[in-house]
Amino acid sequence: MKNKTTTKGFKAFETVYYIGIVFAMLKLLDYLQWTFQLIRKWSLPKTPFFSKVDLVNNNVEMSIEAYLIFAMSYIVMFSFIILGLCQLKKSINLFADNKVFQKDISDVFLKAGKSFFVFVFGTFIVDVALLIYTMTGSRIIDLMSTELIVFIILGYLMFFLSDVFKKGIIIKQENDLTI
Repeated sequence: MKNKTTTKGFKAFETVYYIGIVFAMLKLLDYLQWTFQLIRKWSLPKTPFFSKVDLVNNNVEMSIEAYLIFAMSYIVMFSFIILGLCQLKKSINLFADNKVFQKDISDVFLKAGKSFFVFVFGTFIVDVALLIYTMTGSRIIDLMSTELIVFIILGYLMFFLSDVFKKGIIIKQENDLTI
């Protein structure tokens, strides 16, 4: 039987999850819209390119093909946020089914953490590649945005939770053997 506190916690997590999914999907749709405008008109859209590398103030000459490659790279990397959030949704379903000290819950947190790290380090690598390609004077340290730092912390938190649940599984198995 579930108690009210647990149910409220699940509902709160689901609410935060759905808000996160909506914001991530809206951002991904903005990226896709910009990319489709680029493909359709085969010229740069009026809205600025969605990289953290400031291309507006620099006289950077980049081909449409290069913009397309970098845009697709960002879209692929950003989709890992959604993948990580979907893994977290699986975790809440496992908790709701009382599958707390099973390998599945640890694996879900590990996959979510990996997804967030792929986003962070993939985006950073794409940004550095864009800096090198455009040879702008921006510093690499300027690429570390709040968004990336939050997802680094979130990724490490998922790894930590995965380890905690692995330890919980071992302790549960030892207790089951003792009884």
